Amino acid sequence: MNSFGINCCFQLSMQKNFDYEIWQRFRNGDEKAFTYIFDTYHLQLFEYARRFTMNEDIVRDSIQDLFFELANKKEKLSPTDNILFYLLKSLRLRILGNLRKDKNHNIEVKSEIPDEFLLSYAADADDLEKELRLDLLAEAVNRLPARQKETIYLKFYKNLSNAEVAEVMQVNYQSVGNNIQKAIHKLKAVLQSSSDSVILFFHKYLR
Repeated sequence: MNSFGINCCFQLSMQKNFDYEIWQRFRNGDEKAFTYIFDTYHLQLFEYARRFTMNEDIVRDSIQDLFFELANKKEKLSPTDNILFYLLKSLRLRILGNLRKDKNHNIEVKSEIPDEFLLSYAADADDLEKELRLDLLAEAVNRLPARQKETIYLKFYKNLSNAEVAEVMQVNYQSVGNNIQKAIHKLKAVLQSSSDSVILFFHKYLR
């Protein structure tokens, strides 16, 4: 393993240790730990939930309900060394449940397969953007099935493992790998380039 890989592994290990400690303190009634979790993750949760619906009332209510339940059942929560993963998994169930109950939401929502999942991208106008033909690629990304878009979002933008992505999305482990490979295969055809270029797009530009 090169120095970059070693450094990434070290940082991941440190983050997991920190998450575990903060979560344990929260479970034990530390209000500062709860405040830290809310302040650190509520905007990320809002961003994730908005990809399922543009109804901000449903989004905010779902996040508020999630943190209310966490605060009231903290002693019963299971340990975790990845707080973001834990929160995304819990919020996904809640947001889809609230969408199913919303009479004003005309799109049928299934717990395991959302009908829509919105992606956007950010980029500076530079030579790399032109080389990647960013506009064309971004358009192709948003033509992918919702499940594939959510998979690559969680995998490359939220840096979840395949196993964590599978648990958040309530699919089997093999489905995650299949969705990633299918998405990369389709986008390689658009880009007429290597898998590495597609993955670079995911990491640098996906939002």
